[in-house]
Amino acid sequence: MENNDKIIEKMLGMVHEEAKRIYSEKIVDYGINPRNYGTMDNPDGYARITGT
Repeated sequence: MENNDKIIEKMLGMVHEEAKRIYSEKIVDYGINPRNYGTMDNPDGYARITGT
């Protein structure tokens, strides 16, 4: 199990490095540490999704 954790950690590091190469540091940071995530307590609007 410990070996699997090391493999996962290495793969995540590789994905992070590739993301930093493609995207700005701000976008990568938001992907790792999302903000404004979840449900709203008292929403006052609505949306409708259309299309395919």
